[in-house]
Amino acid sequence: MDIKKDIIIYTLPDNIRGRSIHTNIIPTVCNLKNMLKKLVIVNGDYEQLKQWEKRSYQSYHIDKIKDELLTVSNEEGIQILKSHILSFHPKELGASCVDIYLVAYVAENYGPGKNIFFDYIKSSGISEKDNTAQAIWQVGKGDGIYLGLLNEDGTVRDWSFFTTWLEE
Repeated sequence: MDIKKDIIIYTLPDNIRGRSIHTNIIPTVCNLKNMLKKLVIVNGDYEQLKQWEKRSYQSYHIDKIKDELLTVSNEEGIQILKSHILSFHPKELGASCVDIYLVAYVAENYGPGKNIFFDYIKSSGISEKDNTAQAIWQVGKGDGIYLGLLNEDGTVRDWSFFTTWLEE
């Protein structure tokens, strides 16, 4: 972290407290917002979720906060989710959470935007496939925007969350 004229400049590392952002990045097409909507519709019945919705549910360990999420407003739910994510060591979180960080990492260190992100996914060896890059981008950016963590271009909106997430 460099301090220049009272402006703090953060640099995101290529891991979150030792959890690599280049491994176990499993693309899925279900974002957090859609999974939570479906969860409400089915009154919290995990078995009624589709397979891709279950992967999002598991990635965020929703089972630990499901009852609470089903009884609060969307805004309250977002705050609960953010605190919930921070309560886990990054190695315990699934790919969807890491997708958020990966989108931020690329946007902050290489530049914002989908094309730069796709190039990074390929050059870093995560995947050569555009479909995989698209899935990671879509979920990472979508979940990050939904939680108020990312801007539309993938850059960090909530530095407080990210710096807390990176703390040992």
